[in-house]
Amino acid sequence: MRPFLFGFQPSIDTAPFLPTESAYHQVGDNTGNLAFCYAIDRLLGEGLASTLWHTNPERLKTFGDVGVLTLANQLGPHANLGYLNNSFRKIKDVSLVGIGLGAQAAPNQDRVEVPEGTLEWVRVIQERSPTSAPNIAVRGDFSMRVLEHYGLAEKAVATGCPTLFISPDRSLGQTIYQRFSPKMGRIAVTAGHQRWTHLAQLEASLVALSQCGGGAYICQSPLEMVQIGRGEVHLLDPQSRDQCRAYTAPWMSNEEFINWSQRYACSFFSAAAWLEYLRRFDFVVGTRIHGVMLALQVGIPALCIVHDSRTTELCETMAVPYVKAQDHRLGITRDQLPSLFKFDPDAFDKNRVKRARIFADFLRSNELVAAPYLSGLAG
Repeated sequence: MRPFLFGFQPSIDTAPFLPTESAYHQVGDNTGNLAFCYAIDRLLGEGLASTLWHTNPERLKTFGDVGVLTLANQLGPHANLGYLNNSFRKIKDVSLVGIGLGAQAAPNQDRVEVPEGTLEWVRVIQERSPTSAPNIAVRGDFSMRVLEHYGLAEKAVATGCPTLFISPDRSLGQTIYQRFSPKMGRIAVTAGHQRWTHLAQLEASLVALSQCGGGAYICQSPLEMVQIGRGEVHLLDPQSRDQCRAYTAPWMSNEEFINWSQRYACSFFSAAAWLEYLRRFDFVVGTRIHGVMLALQVGIPALCIVHDSRTTELCETMAVPYVKAQDHRLGITRDQLPSLFKFDPDAFDKNRVKRARIFADFLRSNELVAAPYLSGLAG
């Protein structure tokens, strides 16, 4: 069975020559998607062809036999994917396997309303399974419960995020633990979203951390933040620039903010380049789960600040260190970080082996051949 990525590419090689808006749309309006797609590509042997969901169904067979859907937090009232159903129903000669489906909810929210159009979309995908085995991998137990509520859990399995398996290091937890030092010289921040105003004080404290010892502020979304990360703060209209400044560094003047962004902010359109860049830091912290996962995969201690059900579910499923944003609304200091980083390397490695087995079995049951190193992780 020849798999292909039915979704975004793992890197945008032409990004250096593209306007930011064009490159940004090619990664689904969040550069964190690169980490997810890169992981799937690696786990299936690398070099997979890719095509987007709006591709003519009759052309899909030219890409391969199994379309591996790169999914996201599409279970929730915010996403009605019914507009895709007519197109997906026309897929005849290609099987579908979905990876990464998750539910989106506020903290402590137990129930999620999913539009009927999205539920039908899930059914259409499940009907095109390569085998009788489950063909949708969800992020964790919370997402499974949402599918159970709608009678759709039989063809799903909870695997966590494939970014957990980017590294071939079977003792990755020990590698991370040995790298940890309470001194934390250089700190990189996985930047938030300037419209998350309820997290503004927390985000500003992280910006202050990134300035100590020559750190970095890595922007994933929205467009304005990615532009700042590409050195294009001067292209923003004054209102957008001031909104970003008020969120990240309200104590700075406009001139200071421009100078700061040129020195500390960055964005990536290649997951491999992002991974390589993170190796130079001592600690990574922020609200973006994929930025945290990439750091962990190259052995860098990292802490996720969870602010919704999606990030909480992923951290709990994958034994990733986290704290709740609601407990740190007024900010986090450098002195607090060592005590907040509660990391058990043995538990992390044990869970990672367990999840690798589940993920490898999921691929195998769908007639997909996993990269040899995943079998090594799974023991």
